[in-house]
Amino acid sequence: MWGWVWTLLVLGALVVLGLLAWQVVRAGYRALRQAARAGEELSAAAARTSEAVAAAEAARTESGPTMFDDPAVLRARVHGLRTARWARRGLRRERQAVVWRRWSTSTWLQRRQAARVATPPHAGRVPRTRRSA
Repeated sequence: MWGWVWTLLVLGALVVLGLLAWQVVRAGYRALRQAARAGEELSAAAARTSEAVAAAEAARTESGPTMFDDPAVLRARVHGLRTARWARRGLRRERQAVVWRRWSTSTWLQRRQAARVATPPHAGRVPRTRRSA
C-alpha cells in the first residue's frame, strides 16, 4: 500500500517539475524573442543615427576663418554675427520687460486669484476643503 502512495507522490512530483520546467523553457523562449526584437530595434536606431550624423556632416558650415581669408571679409562676418546677437538680445529684453512689469505691479497671490476668477472650476467638481479638527 505504501508503495502505491510513494509511487503516486513521485509521479505527481515529476508532473509538477515537468510543468515547471515547461514554464521556464517558454519564458526563456519569450526572453530570447524579446532580445532579438530589441537587437533589431537597436540596429534600426543605429542606422537612423548614422544617417542623421551623415546628414549633419554634409550640412556642416565652415566654423572658423583661415589664415588666407581676406581680413575685410572676416570683419564683415564678425559685424554680421554681432548685429544678429544684438537683435536677439533686444528681443529678449522686450520679453523680459513685460515679465518685470508684471512682477512689479502685482503679487503672485493677486495673479493667482485673478486667474481663478477668470477660469471657473470644472462643473461637478467638489472643491477641496480642510477638515476642522
